[in-house]
Amino acid sequence: MNIFMEGMTASLKPFNGQAYLAIHSNKPLYTLNSSIWGGGFGYHHTIVNRQVHKSYLSDDPVGEMHQFLLSCGEQPETTAGMLTAAYVRDMGHSTEMLSWSASDGKIETLRVSSWSTVGLGNAARAGVTKDQSLLYPGTINIIVVIDGILNDSAMVNAVITATEAKVAVLEDLGIKVKNEAYGATGTTTDAIVIASTQRGREHAYAGTATKLGYLIGKTVYEATKASALLYYKAVGF
Repeated sequence: MNIFMEGMTASLKPFNGQAYLAIHSNKPLYTLNSSIWGGGFGYHHTIVNRQVHKSYLSDDPVGEMHQFLLSCGEQPETTAGMLTAAYVRDMGHSTEMLSWSASDGKIETLRVSSWSTVGLGNAARAGVTKDQSLLYPGTINIIVVIDGILNDSAMVNAVITATEAKVAVLEDLGIKVKNEAYGATGTTTDAIVIASTQRGREHAYAGTATKLGYLIGKTVYEATKASALLYYKAVGF
């Protein structure tokens, strides 16, 4: 178990021969989640990134996720969850902090932590890929935790910045769509959770020109690249 911010821990937990990442916070985090469990805007004490089999298929994924959370001792009603067929043990993680002098002379700090799990078996390019048969859990899952106060627009802005960092990794690694000459921008089933502690300094923006955007971009890039390299090591790239 790793304490990465005040009142928060991250741990990799085994379950039925697989694993899941569990991020726990003593106080509820304000979250924006693109995935099925705890999706949209909300408040959650726990964020879960759960590994499933590549053949995973459920007629009721919401009900199945609810049962999973109960089975492993998590609280469904206070959890934001996502699924992946990538090896969660091969996740990348990065935490960065900036400190600076404010106009009143006080020292301000900002900390951002990101986790990424990368599976590229269904790499795709936005605006090109349109085959719904590719909608299976290969997935790049990204979790970003920000120790600050974000309004809704800043949360959405954070999604944009994190996505740009993800695409930068795929471009830098030369990841192509299978049997195509063009580069991938992600997979067909990518998901993201942005979480803020809602304490400390208030942030109205999270674009790449801001201190917050810089930290989001840097940590997401580092975490995603680390996991992508482990993925290709496992598949013999």
